[in-house]
Amino acid sequence: MPFRNRFNYKFFQYILGLVINFIGFSLTIPLILAIVNKESTVLAFSFSVGFSLVLGFSLMFFNRNYPQYLTKKDGRIIVGLIWFVAPFLTALPYLLSPIYFQNPINALFEAFSGLTTTGSTILNDLDIIPKSILLWRALSQWIGGMGLTLIVILLLKNYKNGSNYLFNAEFTSLDKEKVRPHIKDSVLKIIYIYVGLTIISISLLTFGEMDLFTAICHSFGAVSTGGFSTSNTNIGDYSAYTQYVLTGIMLFSGISYVLLYWLIKGRWGKVFRDEQSRVYLLIILIGTIILFSSLFFISNYEIERSFRVALLHIVSVVTTTGYYLPEVQSFGLFISTLLLLLMFIGGCSSSSSTGLKIIRLIILFKYANNSFKRMFHPRAIIPIRYNKIALVDEATNLVFGFFFLYLIIFIMGAFTLTLFGNEFMPSIAMSAANISNIGPVIGYMSPEITYESLNIGSKTTLMILMMIGRLEIYSFIAMFSKTIWTKN
Repeated sequence: MPFRNRFNYKFFQYILGLVINFIGFSLTIPLILAIVNKESTVLAFSFSVGFSLVLGFSLMFFNRNYPQYLTKKDGRIIVGLIWFVAPFLTALPYLLSPIYFQNPINALFEAFSGLTTTGSTILNDLDIIPKSILLWRALSQWIGGMGLTLIVILLLKNYKNGSNYLFNAEFTSLDKEKVRPHIKDSVLKIIYIYVGLTIISISLLTFGEMDLFTAICHSFGAVSTGGFSTSNTNIGDYSAYTQYVLTGIMLFSGISYVLLYWLIKGRWGKVFRDEQSRVYLLIILIGTIILFSSLFFISNYEIERSFRVALLHIVSVVTTTGYYLPEVQSFGLFISTLLLLLMFIGGCSSSSSTGLKIIRLIILFKYANNSFKRMFHPRAIIPIRYNKIALVDEATNLVFGFFFLYLIIFIMGAFTLTLFGNEFMPSIAMSAANISNIGPVIGYMSPEITYESLNIGSKTTLMILMMIGRLEIYSFIAMFSKTIWTKN
C-alpha cells in the first residue's frame, strides 16, 4: 500500500508548508536586527529566510487542493511530524554560523532545545554571541511554548473538520472544560493570553535594569517556560526586583490557560475551586518553605534573600523553565536532590509547562488512595473524581500508561547516557532535566562538564528526550506505530 494512502498525505504537506512559512517569516525578525547591527550573521539569516519561504510556499502551492478531512490518527501523526521537522528549519541560522556552533550536531541541539522549550545550551560564552542569534534562540522557544499546532489551526482559516484532533494532540488535558466550545475560539483565547502575558513581562522588566532587548529575550524565556538567557550567569546578575518579576511570570505561565482566562474574566472562585491550581500552588508553597529553611537556618542567608532564592528556584523547576542563580551549584546534595525530584512534576495541563503535569499526579494519588480503601471494602465502587466529576476508566488508564512510559523512557535515557561514557548521577540528572524540558542540570554537573562537552551520542539522546517530553510521549510514539500508519 503506498505511503500516501495511509493518511492524508497532501494535507500534511500543506500544513508543513504553513509551518515552514511561519518559521521563515519569524526568521525575518532576527535578520532585521542583524542588518541594523551589521552583524556577521546577515547572510546566514538571509539564506534561512529565503530557503524557508521558497520551500514553504512550494509545498502549499502544489498541495493547495488538499482533501478536506482529518482523522484522529492523522492528528497524532501530523503533530508529531511537525515537531520533528520544525527544529531542522529552526537550526538553519545556527548551521550557517559554524564559528559559534562548531558542528551540525551543536546547531541541531540548540534548535531542538529552543523549540521544545528545554533551555539546554551548548553555548558556553553568551557574551560573544551576536544579538541576532540570541534573539532567534529566545524567539524559537517563545514559538515552541505557544505550540506550533495552535498556529496551524489559526492559519487554516477555512478548515473546520478535524481541528479538534490537532488541538487534542497538542494539548493533552483531562479537564473537560474549555474556554469556548469552538476550537479556533479557544486557540485565539490562548494566544491572546500568551501574548498579553509576554507584553506585561516586557513592560515590568524594562522598569528595572534590563534594556528592551534583554527584557524581550527573558520574557520569551519566562512565558514559554523555556529559560534561555542572554547572560553567562543566567539571571544571577540582575536585581531582586527583576528576579521577582521573572518568578511571577513563570508562576502564571505554569497555570492552565483555561484558568487564566477565567482569572481575567474575574471568575476567581472558579480558579480557586480547581483542584489542579490548588495542588500546584501547594507544591510551590511547601517546596519554598523547605528550601527557605535550608538556606536561612543552614546556609545563613538573610531572610529576604532566602525567600527570593527559594521561591525563584522552586517556581523555575516546577514550571520547567530552568532560570537559576549560579550560586545554586554550591547548595549541596539536599537541595540538589529536592530540585531533581521536583523536575518530574511539571506545571498545570494546558499550559506552556511540560513534565508529568499536576493533573496526572492528582489522579495517580487518588487511585492509590482508592486502592487502599478497597483493601477494607473490597466490594465498594469508589470512582476517581476530578473537580467533582467522575473520570471514566479510559482517562485513568491513559494516565497510568503515560506515567509508566515516562519512567521507562527516563530510565532508558539515563542508561543510554552512561553507555556513552557519562557518570551515573550526571546521567540521571541530564535525563530528568531534558525529558522534563527544564534544561540546566542543577548540582549534579561540575562546572567543567557542559552540554557542549558531551559527545555526539549523548547530545542525540538528549534531543530525543527533549522531543518526547514536549510531545508528551503519545504523539511521539505514534510516529513509530505500525497501527496508526495503517488505513482505518
